[in-house]
Amino acid sequence: MFKKTGLIFLLCLILLSCHGKQSNVAISKPMLTIRSSYMNTPFFLAGTVLEGIINYNTRLLSVNESDKTNGNEKIKSLMDGSADLAVLSGPEGYMAYIGHPNYWSAPQNIRALFGIFPSIYTGFSHIEKMKNISDLVGHRIALNTESSVSGDLLFYFLKLNGINTDNTKILRVEQGEGERLFSDGYVDFIWYNMSYKYTFAGNISHNVPISQYNVFPFTFKEKDKLREFLSVYPVFYTESIADVAEDVGAELEEKTFASSTFIACSEDMDEDTAYLITKAWFENIDYIKIFFPSYNEKTARVYSQRRVPVPFHPGAIKYFKEIGILN
Repeated sequence: MFKKTGLIFLLCLILLSCHGKQSNVAISKPMLTIRSSYMNTPFFLAGTVLEGIINYNTRLLSVNESDKTNGNEKIKSLMDGSADLAVLSGPEGYMAYIGHPNYWSAPQNIRALFGIFPSIYTGFSHIEKMKNISDLVGHRIALNTESSVSGDLLFYFLKLNGINTDNTKILRVEQGEGERLFSDGYVDFIWYNMSYKYTFAGNISHNVPISQYNVFPFTFKEKDKLREFLSVYPVFYTESIADVAEDVGAELEEKTFASSTFIACSEDMDEDTAYLITKAWFENIDYIKIFFPSYNEKTARVYSQRRVPVPFHPGAIKYFKEIGILN
C-alpha cells in the first residue's frame, strides 16, 4: 500500500516538472480520457506518461483510467465515446480492426496515432531443465481469461505445440490472478506480458525475483507451425530477447515474438487533436525517458510504425510527414 502511494506521489511530482510549449492548434474537445490497463504494468505507465504530456504540453487535459483491463473493453470504450485514447497491444487492435467473429460482430473503426514499444510474452516456469514447450504436457499452466485475445493466442500457440486441455491443466484467469497462482506454486508455468526493456514489475512474486525462475521464449522452432500461427496472428515479428527485456536478456540469446504496443483512437477523432497529441509525444522524449530510461529519439522513430496493425489517423500521418518519417 505504501509503495503504491509513494509511486503515485512520485508520478505527481514528475508530472508537475513537465513544461513544454503550448500549441495554438484549434481543438474540439478540452478533456480526453485514456484507457490503459491495470496498475503496475507497462501499459498503465504508458498511459500515465501520455496523460502528463497532454496535460502540460497541449491545450488539452486528460485522465488515465485503469479500471477496464481487457483490451476489447478498451476498444469498446473508443467506439462508444467513453474514452478518447487507449493503449493497445497489436493482437487486440488487429482483431478489432478486421472484426474477428470471436470478439466482434463487425470491423471496428479504430485508428493508430503511433507505436510506442514492442510487447512480448515471456514464459516463466517452476519446471527444472525445461528445454522445449512440449515439456509442459501434464503440468499446470495459467493463461489470460476466456475471450481475451492474449489468452486465446497463447492457447493457440500451445495447441500447435501439442498441448491442450486433454493432456494438460490450463487455467484461464486474469493475469494478476495467474501471477498469484504461479507465485504460490499452484501453477507451473505462466506467460508474462513484458515490454521494451520496461519489465516494471521486477518480480512475479513479492519474495522471488524473476531471475530465479526458468525463462522460456515465446517462439517457434518449426517453420510450418510458425507459418500457421502467423496466418492467424500476422502482427508478430521477431526480436532478440536482449533487445526487448533487459532483466532476462542476459539469460537467453534466442529471439522471441514481439508485437506493437500503440496508442489508438477512433477514426472520428478530429485531425487537429490527433496531430496535437502525436506531436506532443515526439517532442517530449526527455520526459518519457524519466519513466522509461531506455526510450530515446531513435526508439521513438523505429517503433512509431513497426507492425502497427491498424491504419494511422490522418492527424498522425500529417505529423509523420512533417518530420520525415513518411514521404
